[in-house]
Amino acid sequence: MTRLLVLCVAALVWTQSAPAQEPQCRLYKVQSSSLNISKEPRGDAGYIDTLDNADVVCVTREQKVGERNWGFVDHKGLTPDQRKPVAGWANMGLLQRLSEAEGTAVRGLTASPPAAAAPAAAAPAATEEIVRFNEPLTSGPYPVKGQSLEQLMLTGIPQFPPIEGLDEALWKKQCTSCHKWDQRTLCEQAASYVKNPKSALRGSHPYGGAEKVAMMQWAKTGCQ
Repeated sequence: MTRLLVLCVAALVWTQSAPAQEPQCRLYKVQSSSLNISKEPRGDAGYIDTLDNADVVCVTREQKVGERNWGFVDHKGLTPDQRKPVAGWANMGLLQRLSEAEGTAVRGLTASPPAAAAPAAAAPAATEEIVRFNEPLTSGPYPVKGQSLEQLMLTGIPQFPPIEGLDEALWKKQCTSCHKWDQRTLCEQAASYVKNPKSALRGSHPYGGAEKVAMMQWAKTGCQ
């Protein structure tokens, strides 16, 4: 009886001390010039990070909210033996699942290549998407997609208050009622977002995060 009790206690201690298994990781590649990471599985929850085109990420679970599928991005790969924690939600429509062969290749990068192996050719750089001041934007929710930055900032009506709880009568009117934007001043504002995108995307914006992402891309390609 005493021996049985000792064995049970030992098994319990081993179980409690055993390391927890990591969640199952499904590998995806970002299929967008810039992908927002939200702290909750919805677009208006506030952005905590952004991913770049062709980033390889680990998605551990998915959730459907409304008509959109969201995936929880645990981390993204940096180098063959390094990864960066992300811990946020991304629109699954902008991610492409890696095939089994691609996934095996990515996971196998941690192994040392054979001594006689020839160096791999560098992958071609992704073409930078050009955003223009007076041309319709091609991504983002309504009313961002289909309108230009010029239309949104000079004649558009905000969709969200700049400060939570602010009376609609004070903010739901053309942006020019409160700001004197032109292409030069808007470019300066966009450039400030590029310097610290995480900080920029944490704050609220009259058109949500999609318009800020478009402004950053516009600034990165010269504010054309």
